[in-house]
Amino acid sequence: MKKLLIATVGLASTIFAVLPAQADWVVDEASRIGFVSIKNNVVGENNVFERVSGRISGAGAVAVNIDLTSVETGVGIRNERLQKMLFNVASFPKATVSAQLTQDQLTALESGGNAAASVSVAVTLHGNTVSKKAELAAARTGDTVRVTTTQPIVISASEFGLEAGVAALQSIAGLNAISRSIPVTVDLQLIAAD
Repeated sequence: MKKLLIATVGLASTIFAVLPAQADWVVDEASRIGFVSIKNNVVGENNVFERVSGRISGAGAVAVNIDLTSVETGVGIRNERLQKMLFNVASFPKATVSAQLTQDQLTALESGGNAAASVSVAVTLHGNTVSKKAELAAARTGDTVRVTTTQPIVISASEFGLEAGVAALQSIAGLNAISRSIPVTVDLQLIAAD
């Protein structure tokens, strides 16, 4: 589960990298970042971060914030454990994703159609910043752009110094294993800024 949260941060960054450049865009509250955790090597669980915010400037600068306290696993005690034992939200309440879109990426959506792009993003989580490549698809309809991952972004606990947190979760839950690598998906809805 801990790995899943990390992966979620990477997905958010990828989505924002495909937005148009003529105006500023903001991340709508309907946006989500998902991740899959695998316990005991056989049980997969879908999880999500429910509060994602951010902005893409007209110049293509992407800044996305993921509220780590908004993790939703479907189990209250699991949410609390992830927040405290893995993410340490008291010290690190959010993860961030940043990127700089190219002119070609910004231009791709100006016509209101669909576009696909490979975007380099910087994901900061638990005081560590890691570069990731995100494969994204964006579709623009009117004043709204929806950006989704076409391939999951794989994040590992070791990249963000979260190994001890994962081990603590595994121990307290009495599990034989929790995957140290997790796939993250992104579903961002962007609206033109006022």
